[in-house]
Amino acid sequence: MFWNAFTIAIGGFLVAWSLYAAISSLWRARGHRKFVGLIGGILVAYGISAFYGLAFSARGSLPASFEWPMGRADQLIEMPDGRRIAVHPASARIQVYDRDWKLLHAWVVHAGAGDFRAIQLPDERLVVWTVRGAQRYVFTLDGTQVEQTSYPPEQYQRLPVTASPGYVPTPILLWPFSSSFAAWSVAVAGGLLLVYSDPKRLFKKSWDTRKLTKRWSLTTIRYVYVQDDQDGFNQSPVRSRRRIAWLIFFGHRRIFLRYLGC
Repeated sequence: MFWNAFTIAIGGFLVAWSLYAAISSLWRARGHRKFVGLIGGILVAYGISAFYGLAFSARGSLPASFEWPMGRADQLIEMPDGRRIAVHPASARIQVYDRDWKLLHAWVVHAGAGDFRAIQLPDERLVVWTVRGAQRYVFTLDGTQVEQTSYPPEQYQRLPVTASPGYVPTPILLWPFSSSFAAWSVAVAGGLLLVYSDPKRLFKKSWDTRKLTKRWSLTTIRYVYVQDDQDGFNQSPVRSRRRIAWLIFFGHRRIFLRYLGC
């Protein structure tokens, strides 16, 4: 299951790191790059929060009176009296609006974080088929579940499509909560801004303490030479240099090779 302690810890760490990167860019970067890094870190945190918000909604932890920012509904069913039924598998929710887009009812479809499709019945009931688990639910328009059965999974592709996608009025700042793609797009855009704010920090060498690295490297080289002399293995300088080069292959190769005369 997605929503567990491990994934929550990962999400919390990523959000905390992105906020730290945003704040630290104010004294780490220079000029306009300070504000670019600040905005980038906030966008990363916002995108990750939106993605985890979708998972939280799909878990069914939100009350029915809460209106989820759907943005684009996979199915928008229009009733003869002007009501609209928005089907949104990304948040695993179905929300019913009046003709003025005021929320009337909302409920969660337990689809196992998968896709589902809804068809309206003449008696103002809604039939929902899920892909994962091959479950068939029947709901009233106030969200009350009246029936649950299973069906052959191969029938899902043959189900009739009675409603096309549509847009639900959503503030632009809440659009990242409408889909996982939008959430990660915001997070990736913020990450690119962080890279632009301080590219040297991302692409710097893995060893920051160059003086300490050089001192340790030269000590290692002397030790290898002495040990080879004592054991009688220093018969060829080329072979000894190769052995040293393998030991320090993942360090500062330019310093080591220059010391060895290569």
